[in-house]
Amino acid sequence: MTLLIASCYGKVPDQLEGADLLEIRIDSLDLHAIEEELPNLLSASPIPTIVTCRSASEGGFFEGDEEERIALYQVALQSEHPPRYIDIEFETLSRQPSLIDTLALETTGIILSWHDVNSRPKNLLQRAQEMQQVTEADVVKIVWRARSIRDNIEAFELLKTKQKPMIAMCMGEYGVMSRILAPKFGGFATYASIDGHEQTATGQPTIREFQSIYNIHEISSTTKVYGIIGNNVAHSASPQFHNAAFQVARTDAVYLPFHIPEGIEHLKASFGELQHDASLNFSGASVTIPHKEAMMKLVDSHDDICTKVGATNTVTITNQTSTATNTDVSALISLTGGSSRALVLGGGGVARAAIVALQTNGAEVFVATRRDEQSAALAKEFDCNIATDGLTNIDTIVNCTPIGMSGGDDLDGNPLQALTPWLQLKSQMRVIDTVYNPKETPLLLQANGVGCDVVHGEEMFRLQAAMQQQCWQV
Repeated sequence: MTLLIASCYGKVPDQLEGADLLEIRIDSLDLHAIEEELPNLLSASPIPTIVTCRSASEGGFFEGDEEERIALYQVALQSEHPPRYIDIEFETLSRQPSLIDTLALETTGIILSWHDVNSRPKNLLQRAQEMQQVTEADVVKIVWRARSIRDNIEAFELLKTKQKPMIAMCMGEYGVMSRILAPKFGGFATYASIDGHEQTATGQPTIREFQSIYNIHEISSTTKVYGIIGNNVAHSASPQFHNAAFQVARTDAVYLPFHIPEGIEHLKASFGELQHDASLNFSGASVTIPHKEAMMKLVDSHDDICTKVGATNTVTITNQTSTATNTDVSALISLTGGSSRALVLGGGGVARAAIVALQTNGAEVFVATRRDEQSAALAKEFDCNIATDGLTNIDTIVNCTPIGMSGGDDLDGNPLQALTPWLQLKSQMRVIDTVYNPKETPLLLQANGVGCDVVHGEEMFRLQAAMQQQCWQV
């Protein structure tokens, strides 16, 4: 079983339920403070501990010499409750091969570690091999900053070919996948942050998230992998929704955030790695901004709805073959029933789905985007209208832009003011926002103030996500 290591600086946290080990980082403390505090910290921990003094060159705070660092470790080893492991950097051991002989290890094991805080090191495979040849090491830990989600695949390859217990992970927003899927590939452990405490590395989910969202102790080599593909997925509600649905249905699956930057080349390379890695068992994805249209060019097939919209939000993969559909359309059809004259704000994949949904319901559609040429292209493609000053008798407004979205570029913005500042809201209008975080966006706050019929983005999210589950649970 992959162990869950809670990592923190200094003080022992009150809430460690679910963690198997506590890493106490001492690299921000001087020798006097460690002599005063560390024995008490080790005694106070309700679970076995790891003591780590991470150097500044590998992402920590320690800038002293090796003799000083050895003295810090000796304090831990000579305490009444010594740690279960100490973390020793491979670079330190390379400079001082006799280091281990000077430490009073006895019941304490060694995690031999190496971190590259900048990127994937060129000599990664050679270094991994060298570290595993150190007989005194109980566990080998290799961590680097991921440049894309493709780096995670290489971390999994290290785990699959390991010769002794190993931790292989990637730092940063691209590396979350390697932390969550460590059990799938036999990782010795993965590291978690603690709610209310500073992260000791970027990209660490919390203990609570590992357990309540990702159900980490149920992940195994047979677990199917799903996720959300987009360039702003850190605030997405999709992992919580879909993982809960999988757990209720008792489906052996986990759903992750896949951060992929804008641009079809990034998407093509990352999606290709995910789809064609047999051991990953990548089985499907939600697709969000800005990849809904580009994904259409990469899937093996798509249905008639996707053809009509020119975008997808749902991909299903069977035997490494991908098919696409668009559940945004069905969700918006149910939310826009009864519309006769509708304004769609935005020109991306969601806007295209909204146009199709409204036209399916018999509505006359007007579009407004930031760029005149985009509005003209949409109007021509879908045989709809460009919104202009003087537009009247609108009964439905659908915001399909990320304006007002948490984590976006314009959290406080209002898409109506940005795209159609001349249009006045009236109480008889229905206003639908596809942004669901925050619940009360600037647009919906304005609409509520006027007395409009308001549809929150979370309703749109719930409907389309439930339909995605139907696609994947077949």
